[in-house]
Amino acid sequence: MGTRNKKVLWALVALVVVLAGVGGWMLRSGGPISASGSNPVPVGTPTIVSTSELEDLAGQHYPLYWAGERPDTKIEVTVTRKNAIFVRYLPQNVPAGDPGQYLTVATYYAINGYEALRGAQEDMADVAEAEDGALIAVFHNRSLSTYFSFKNGGFQTEVFSPMIGESKQLTDNGTIKIVGGDS
Repeated sequence: MGTRNKKVLWALVALVVVLAGVGGWMLRSGGPISASGSNPVPVGTPTIVSTSELEDLAGQHYPLYWAGERPDTKIEVTVTRKNAIFVRYLPQNVPAGDPGQYLTVATYYAINGYEALRGAQEDMADVAEAEDGALIAVFHNRSLSTYFSFKNGGFQTEVFSPMIGESKQLTDNGTIKIVGGDS
């Protein structure tokens, strides 16, 4: 296959992954999600939450993934209009909504993330199956993010870190887990 054809194919697979995410978001209904009965997490507004508030939110939106409690950080949650949820780890002195790049674990709901990752071409991404059956992918053009999903899971998770290799390491070593769960 020629270099030009590989680039076109690579661009098409990337587009399919993005469209799967956008399509999934469009299938979900919007509206505010409550982290607890008295502390709503407004849609589109980055909000600092406690671990217990994150667990309450996870009870309403399963699965919700995170990187556990991290030293010297606070947890910021952003819920999109179509109910993707971003869990971001901010240094203690950084306010919610800061534009900086920090460790983030995003769970995108109502998409077939497994099939999207399975369809990634070798020249576009490194894709492997984990012992627990998850497909894990790192796209060459987005090497700071690691994506995973399970067959018939109906979601996809993205782990982003501004530190080269950290997102893959956290995914591979079991740090990324379901909020309130062991896996």
